[in-house]
Amino acid sequence: MHASISAAVTAHPRRRPEAEALAASQPGLDFEVVEDPEPDGPRSALRTARLAWRTADPGCTHRLLVQDDMRLAPGFARLVRAAVAAQPDRILCLFTEWGSRTSPAVRLAALAGAGWVPLLDPYVPTTAVVLPTAVAHALAGFPAEPGEPDDVLLLRFAREHGMTPLVSSPNLAEHEQGDSLIGNDVLQGPRHAALFGGPPGDWARVLVPPVVPHLLLFDGVVVCQVPDGDGWRPVLADAFLAPSGLALPDLLERYAVAVGACDPTGRMRRVVADSLLLQLWLAAFCYGVAAYAVLGDVAVVDRALRTVRGAAALRTIAPGALRRFVPGHRLAGLPALVAPLLRHAISDGCVHAGQAGDQFWKEYLQ
Repeated sequence: MHASISAAVTAHPRRRPEAEALAASQPGLDFEVVEDPEPDGPRSALRTARLAWRTADPGCTHRLLVQDDMRLAPGFARLVRAAVAAQPDRILCLFTEWGSRTSPAVRLAALAGAGWVPLLDPYVPTTAVVLPTAVAHALAGFPAEPGEPDDVLLLRFAREHGMTPLVSSPNLAEHEQGDSLIGNDVLQGPRHAALFGGPPGDWARVLVPPVVPHLLLFDGVVVCQVPDGDGWRPVLADAFLAPSGLALPDLLERYAVAVGACDPTGRMRRVVADSLLLQLWLAAFCYGVAAYAVLGDVAVVDRALRTVRGAAALRTIAPGALRRFVPGHRLAGLPALVAPLLRHAISDGCVHAGQAGDQFWKEYLQ
């Protein structure tokens, strides 16, 4: 199949200069700028998205939409064409923010060399997305629920049509920091990419991990997401680990040993509260379990973590998970600060997984 792409930057009129600059940065894709048709109406990205969906060129196989506050990876046009050629019938998300439910799966794909993971979030990140043109045209007339945003509507459409959106590893778009039209910058903090740019994964390969750990953005606790029918079910991390012989007191003891070795002077705990540092450690421990499940060997996981992609993925774990709990001026230094603890936890989780076999998740997947 020969893929051809019509591309658009969606924008509010007040961001016209930014949108035009983004469009001009990709001459090989001939971006058009699609503006909100009712800029003085209630704030909503859906109006602009509908217009961009409706105006997709019927002579092209795919519609690429990028919002005006995104930055695109070097070689974006070449990469997105290769991605579309490898997955022509799928909804392709080129960005997921560093604290999303899908972000740990993107990091696991980076270790495994895969180009895609299934979407785990309750919305489709429409900040940078590629749709088959037929899907874009169908979305233009797809009825919305009252107050429904475009990203939730797109997921509902996908589910009704038996489609599972894919998220790229690495992400091909990065979210530039700025004022959100709907206030997400205040509610959620900075929303950078889970893994931006760098060597691409295998666009023909979709990694479906048997478990995806996630430190919940608003709750500050770790869950392990396990496949459940057509979706994913969250299981509290301590419950997920219990069949492997680790009860909560065992986890607390392991954390105490790790933090004593990695943070003897308390530098980490002066930035991250001990209770949250425990959860960050637990997320990394479960990430080690998941990495072993994907790669099957402790030494292979260790080597993968030391690659450019693996190291870059590791750097976004802490700021992505903790950006609502750590002062903004501390986020840039957070990855280096907690890196020893994360590496210790991942290694510990990986070794434990090798010893425990399949005793982690079999209870939940049978």
